[in-house]
Amino acid sequence: MNQTDMYCKGTTAFISPSQTPLLLPQPFPFPHSCEAADALLQVGYRRPLQENDLWSVNPNRAAEPMTDKLRAAFKRRVAKGEKYPLLWAIQETFRFEFWLGGLVQLISTILQVMSPFTLRFLIQFATDAYIANIQNLPAPPIGRGIGLVLGVTAMQILQSLCTNHFIYRGMMIGGEARAVLIGLIFEKSMVLSGRARAGGAKEQDAGAQEAEEDSEKKDQKKPSDDEKKKKGKKGAGNTPGIAGDGAGWGNGRVVNLMSVDTYRIDQASALLHIAWTAPIGCIITLVVLIVNLTYSALAGFALLVIGIPALTRAIRSLFVRRKRINKITDQRVSLTQEILQSVRFVKYFGWESSFLKRLEDIRSREIHGIQVLLAIRNGINAISMSLPVFASMLSFITYSLTDNSMKPAQVFSSLALFNGLRIPLNMLPLVLGQAVDAWSSIKRIQEFLLAEEMEDTVIHKPDAEDAVEVRDASFTWERTPTQETEVKKAAGDKGRRPASSGHESDGTSTTLAEREPFKLHNLDFSIKRNELVAVIGTVGSGKSSLLAALAGDMRKTSGEVILGADRAFCPQYAWIQNATVRNNILFGKDMDKDWYKEVIRA
Repeated sequence: MNQTDMYCKGTTAFISPSQTPLLLPQPFPFPHSCEAADALLQVGYRRPLQENDLWSVNPNRAAEPMTDKLRAAFKRRVAKGEKYPLLWAIQETFRFEFWLGGLVQLISTILQVMSPFTLRFLIQFATDAYIANIQNLPAPPIGRGIGLVLGVTAMQILQSLCTNHFIYRGMMIGGEARAVLIGLIFEKSMVLSGRARAGGAKEQDAGAQEAEEDSEKKDQKKPSDDEKKKKGKKGAGNTPGIAGDGAGWGNGRVVNLMSVDTYRIDQASALLHIAWTAPIGCIITLVVLIVNLTYSALAGFALLVIGIPALTRAIRSLFVRRKRINKITDQRVSLTQEILQSVRFVKYFGWESSFLKRLEDIRSREIHGIQVLLAIRNGINAISMSLPVFASMLSFITYSLTDNSMKPAQVFSSLALFNGLRIPLNMLPLVLGQAVDAWSSIKRIQEFLLAEEMEDTVIHKPDAEDAVEVRDASFTWERTPTQETEVKKAAGDKGRRPASSGHESDGTSTTLAEREPFKLHNLDFSIKRNELVAVIGTVGSGKSSLLAALAGDMRKTSGEVILGADRAFCPQYAWIQNATVRNNILFGKDMDKDWYKEVIRA
């Protein structure tokens, strides 16, 4: 049974490695959890599963208490001004299980090295016993051989146990962290300000953003001409009142955070400790090989050291490429959501082919970026898999050329040690690649959680004479979230696009130009209690904007709004329940035939 199959241990059973462990339910009082899980699968095969068929979630692993704990840790670290508050808040929330998994992985790594080294003494014991038998000499004590056999067996069992616990703990933390982060992202999306959704920034924050960008680029190389042009265009677009990067946190990006980014963090959590235990294992292996092969082992390790800079450079390039792919993915998800939300207009005007072409264009760029990323990863894996083989060959050649006798104990033990290096060297690039993706996702989620929230600028006066009173108030919509122009493809595209594509030759879309957002100026009116008011005007005169301003969706720039009662805003978004016409009319209320008939007549 592999790691993706059902895991059963003690009184705990769960179906997927990323799910929270579930306690044994009352309907299945079997002595073993595996039997209970089998019974659950049998029930699900016969009929659809019901809520009562599933186990109750362990209260200690429920999403709500863990979300509260992570939220409190995150806010506390933000208040302290830490640079990466989300990362350390996650570490604080899952500290015990996280470091317990690291400890058992460290033990597993040490045992993985020491088992082949102990094999040397076992082979030497068998060799001594064979020579003693041939030459009629006293045989070595049998107890020594039995002890070595039992020792090697115990180390193998303990190593396997530690490895399984490491994977179990890592998968548990990944699933829990993903559930908690999804909850935090959803909560934040409910209170996100319109300015943050549109990619704007407060005037006092604009200078801080530029200073932060400059500090991040201090240690980087000198920007190229293309980057300078990009920066110049970006700076030119930050006109007064339109500060910020313009990307914004639209629904597409938020959904991408909850689905893609949290999944990457989940995947990286399972094997993250290999990133620091693998180098420790390699160092211990080098020491043991020097004991076995003397200085000849350094020749093989020299080859490994030479290959490290190339691997490091390739892994660093994964950071940059993953960042580019994330932007393209955000574009695709946002465009897909826009098409689905406005599918009636798309079908009515026959724009299917046009939007499909745009989607295919974005998707092809995304796939190309992913192909390059995976090609780099495969190259790293190929090099890491072949290095131990060539290193062992080089060490043995050096050992034999220096007039050393090839004793079986040293040879087989050293060969086992070199083969043991294949596991950490093969896993290390994979884990580092996952860590790169997870780190990029953590920074994106942290940026979202630190985004500006809505501020209720309305004055509530329950005892006011009027229900609504607006005094010399002005409101503004935020700018429309901008996307990177679809003309900018891969890094080497250089904006080569035919002029007939509807874009300007400099790679800037005319449809994406910055425009002054719609505003309402100097409103001054009041609405009495129990008064019905209708707002009449031509299309585009600001009727819906007025209602949105009173609802708090528009940002108030001056004046004051006083509410003497609660408010409810029902925008004209048509929708219907997946139910009968009667249930849609009753909407959960009791049936009143007279009133129901009156509604039908109306």
